[in-house]
Amino acid sequence: MHELAHEFTDRKVSPWGGLKYFHKIYVTSGIRDYLSKLDIPHPGSNRGYQAIDIIEGFLASVILGARRLEHSSMIRMDNVVQEIFGWKKGMASASTFSRFFSKYTVERNDKIFPKLMKYILSLVPMKYITIDIDSTIITRYGHQEYACKGYNPNKNGRVSHHPIMAFCDELKMVVNAWMRSGDSNSAKDSIEFLKEVFTIIDRSNIGLIRGDSGFYSQHIMGYLEEKPNVVPYIFRAKMTTALASEIMEIKRFYHDESIMPNAAYAEIEYQAANWKQTRRMIIVRTPKKYQSNKPKELFEEYENLSKYDYTAYVTNSNLSMVEVHRRYNQRGDSENRIKELKYDFGMDGFALQEFGAMEAAFRFVMVAYNIMTLFKQAIMNSERNHRLPTIRFQCIAIGSYLTKRSRKLVMKLSAEGRRRHFLEHLFEKLEVIRPPYKFSNA
Repeated sequence: MHELAHEFTDRKVSPWGGLKYFHKIYVTSGIRDYLSKLDIPHPGSNRGYQAIDIIEGFLASVILGARRLEHSSMIRMDNVVQEIFGWKKGMASASTFSRFFSKYTVERNDKIFPKLMKYILSLVPMKYITIDIDSTIITRYGHQEYACKGYNPNKNGRVSHHPIMAFCDELKMVVNAWMRSGDSNSAKDSIEFLKEVFTIIDRSNIGLIRGDSGFYSQHIMGYLEEKPNVVPYIFRAKMTTALASEIMEIKRFYHDESIMPNAAYAEIEYQAANWKQTRRMIIVRTPKKYQSNKPKELFEEYENLSKYDYTAYVTNSNLSMVEVHRRYNQRGDSENRIKELKYDFGMDGFALQEFGAMEAAFRFVMVAYNIMTLFKQAIMNSERNHRLPTIRFQCIAIGSYLTKRSRKLVMKLSAEGRRRHFLEHLFEKLEVIRPPYKFSNA
C-alpha cells in the first residue's frame, strides 16, 4: 500500500493568489478611490480597522464564496491576500464586520449606494440602455428585522424578505437593489425605487423598461408617462376578466412564426377600470396542446380559450407587435442574473438582525457582482458568460506565496503551460486597460 509522507512548512502559502486580478481592476477602475469619498462609517478609534479595508475584505469574501460573515475566516490568516490589498491590520473578524454593518441605516444606504452604482455604470458609457425590474423571495430562518410571512411559493408559511432589483440588459450589471419586508408585493415602493434608479441613470438615457405582471400598475405606468421625459415601457398585463372579454372580441390575428411556432398577434386600445386613458395592448395567441377528439364548446369564445393561450403586453413604445413580444422575452435574462446572485454571490446570505445592516451587506454584494462583470466583460472579453465558480477556478484559485527579491516583496504564482500564458495575457490587459471600458456584447 502506497502512503505519501507529509511534512509541515512555515511558508505562507495561499490558494487565492488570483485575487490580484480582482484587486487590479477594482483599483484601476477608480472604484476604491470613489468609495473612500462616500459617507461610509469609520471606526471610532485610531486603532480600529480602516472602513475601506473592511469593505474590501467583505467584497473579497463574497468573490470567494462566503455566505455568512463567519466565512470571512477563510482568508483572515492569509498573508498573501493581505499583501495584495495592502491591509495594514490584516483581515477583519466576523464580529468587526458585524459592528461595521450595524452602523448602516436605510437612509445611509440610500445616500451611499446610488452614487456608487452611478459611478460604476459610468465606467461603461452608453447612450441608451434597457432596464429590467424584477423582484425575488429570500427565505429567512431566524428573527431578522422585517422578515415576515408573505408570498413564498417555495417555502409556504416561512418568513422572508422580498427585494426589488433593476438590471441593465446590455451591460449585464445591477443598476439598483433594495431589500424589502416579506409582505411586500412587486409593485410596492416601485415608484420610489424607480426615482432612485433615475438618479443613477437619467430618464433620457433609458431606451426601455421591462417588467412582469407584478409591475402592471396604473401608478407605475402613469409615472413613466410623465412629460417631458417619457420612458418607454413593456409590462406583461394581468389577464383580468375585462381584458379577456376584449380579447375574445378580436376578429383578426396577424400570423408570424419568427419568435414562436404558430404564434399570432393582434393590437387593441384598452382602458382598465382605474385608468384615465386607453393604452396600447399587444395580444399574443399560441395554440394549446390538446386532444383532437375533445368535444367542441357550446360558445365560440370558450372554444377559443380551449384551443389557444393568450398573453397580453401593455406598452407605450412604437415597436411593432412582433418586436414587443421579442423584446419582452429578452427580459428573461434578469431571472438568470438573480439566480447567479443567489447561487454564486450569496445574495440570500448575510442574514444580519438589523434591517439596515442586512441591506448594506446585500447592496455590497451587488457591488462585488458589478466589479466581477467589469472583469469578465472588459478583461476576459469572452463570448461565453462565465459563472463565478468558473472564474474562481480559472483565475482566482491559484497557489501562491511571498518571497523577497532585492529586499522587495514578490508574490509567486503557481502556473505553467497554457494556464500561465492565459494568466499572463490577463495581467497584460489589466496593466493597460483603463476606463471608459467597452463591452463586446453591449
